[in-house]
Amino acid sequence: MPDENRDIPTDQLVEPWVVLRLVNKESVEYLELRDSLADKGFLNSICVRPSPRHPGKYEVVDGLRRFTAARELRLPVVPCTVKHNLTDEDVLAAQIQANAVRLDTAPTEFARQLKKILSSRPGATITQMATMVHKSPGWVRDKLHLLALRADIQKCVDRGEIPLESAYRLARLPRVHQPQFVPLAKAAPVSEFRVTIAAFLKKYQEAVRQGKMDLLYDPDAAPVPHLRNVNELVSEYQQPCAAPLMLAAGNCQSPLDGWRLALQWALHLDAKSVEEQRRRIQTRLKTQAEEGLCSDEES
Repeated sequence: MPDENRDIPTDQLVEPWVVLRLVNKESVEYLELRDSLADKGFLNSICVRPSPRHPGKYEVVDGLRRFTAARELRLPVVPCTVKHNLTDEDVLAAQIQANAVRLDTAPTEFARQLKKILSSRPGATITQMATMVHKSPGWVRDKLHLLALRADIQKCVDRGEIPLESAYRLARLPRVHQPQFVPLAKAAPVSEFRVTIAAFLKKYQEAVRQGKMDLLYDPDAAPVPHLRNVNELVSEYQQPCAAPLMLAAGNCQSPLDGWRLALQWALHLDAKSVEEQRRRIQTRLKTQAEEGLCSDEES
C-alpha cells in the first residue's frame, strides 16, 4: 500500500515500541518547539505506521517530540505521513542511525534501549543485532558494556565527564574495582587510560586463572542485608533451628544481644550468611572475568 498524508486524531497515536532518545520536556529545545506549535501549528508532518501492537492506532516512527508537544497542548489532530510497509527492523534501524551520533542522546540511555530490544527478541545475538542496525558487532557490544558500569559512574558518562572510549574500558572491570579508576578515567588521555586498564586486567585475569580470587575481592565491602522469606521466618519461629547455633556462636550476654543476633539472622547478616554472600560474589567475579577473557579472545 502506498504512503498517504492525512490528519490523524492525537488520541489515535502511540509512542514508538522502542525509544532511543527520550523527550526531555525541560530542555530549551523542547520548550521552543512546544511554543512554536502553540503559535503556528505544525510546519511538517510526522511519520507514523499502523501499530502492530495497538490495533486501530498509529505508532510514531519519526517526530516523537512534536507528537509529545501536541499531546501536551491537547491539539486535536496531527498531520501525518502514514507508511504502511515498515517493519520493526526498519523502525529500529532508522532510530539507531538517526540517534547514534547525536550528542544529546545519553550513552547509557541508548545502551538500555539496545538491551531492551535484545531482550524482546529471545535468541537474538549481538551479530544479528549489528546486522539489523547496520553497525559492527564491536559497536553494539561496546554500547551494551556501558550497562556494566556502576550507576554513579553511568551518570558521569552521560554528563560527558568520562570519554566514551575510556568508559568502554572501565566497564570491563568488576564493579567493585571501577571506582578506583574513575579519577584517572576523567583526567587521563584515552591512550594512557587504555594502557592502565589493560595492565590491571592482565593482573586480574591471571589471578582468575590461578584461583586467587581473594586478591580481587574487596575485604571492606559491606554485606548487603536482605530479608529471609516469610516461610523461613515462620518455620524458625515455630521450631527454632538457627537460634541455638546463633546464641552459641554469638556470645549472647543480654536480651539486647539476643535481639541483635535475631535481626542479623533475619537480614542475612549473620556470619554464615555473610560468608555465603562473599562466596557468591567471588563466583560472580570469576564468571565475569572468564567471560571477559572469552570476549577479549573473540575481539
